[in-house]
Amino acid sequence: MAALARARFPFDRNRSTDNMPRQLNLLEALQSPKTERAVPLFGDDAALPGQVREMPLRATAHLAERRFTAWRGRSGRRYVASVFAVQDGHALGFSDVVLLAVSPDRKIVAARDSGPFGIDAALTRWRDAVAMAGASEIHVHLLAEDGASRRAALCDLMPEA
Repeated sequence: MAALARARFPFDRNRSTDNMPRQLNLLEALQSPKTERAVPLFGDDAALPGQVREMPLRATAHLAERRFTAWRGRSGRRYVASVFAVQDGHALGFSDVVLLAVSPDRKIVAARDSGPFGIDAALTRWRDAVAMAGASEIHVHLLAEDGASRRAALCDLMPEA
């Protein structure tokens, strides 16, 4: 029986190294040598806990045009958002979403709930006001399911006064 086992598995680690090379352990081969902890690609650990920060999506990092991004709230929760220029009317065409006005230095200038009716005069006035305050983009978070989750996202992402 042992001869049959050796015939099927010629690279047995219990055999002497004189007759046959040692079997490579797959996990040993895949593991890199022990080194310092690698620096994260997008600086996930760089920011302080409790700080709102933008976390670009890794899947879209290679694209020239940024269509999507993600924000990490004070709670640590992640919010994926679509990116629009501040003057793009499509950003205000969504109903029941969270709107984030973002400055060129990647800070949230203002945030609000779009409400259930989409485009209205109040949203247009808000867009004009945030553009004058320095916002260059509007990020639209579409994934908040109800009013309570939109309010929670606003509280988590709202810029501090």
